[in-house]
Amino acid sequence: MAAKVQIGPEDTKRLKQCLAVERDQLKIEINEELAKESQSGYSQIIGVVKDRGDESVADLYSDLNVANIERHVTRLKAIENALFNKTEETYGICEDCALPIDKQRLEVDPAVSRCLDCQTLYESTPTAKDVTPSL
Repeated sequence: MAAKVQIGPEDTKRLKQCLAVERDQLKIEINEELAKESQSGYSQIIGVVKDRGDESVADLYSDLNVANIERHVTRLKAIENALFNKTEETYGICEDCALPIDKQRLEVDPAVSRCLDCQTLYESTPTAKDVTPSL
């Protein structure tokens, strides 16, 4: 396994600037999606159409727009956490094990909050909603 490379102060500054740019772009996209949703009238069409097929299509388009907005909001939360809840000293430190996150991982996604090992463990651990009851 290759040695992990830690980030330095200049890397932290640069990565946080990238996050700020992405945050600003996401806010614009969220506003555009919200405007598109309110202007599209899909939700208004659902109550007016007589055909179930048309109603299903209108409902699907509305759901897709809402899902896209939710995806943007989830990413925005991760970015804001990285920008505002992490100081210069804690940025790039895994929130679970408190070890440095590999520089290459942060280069790919500056908003990550866990090292690769902890993220893998986190994703493989079932949550209460994912647990299938035993018979």
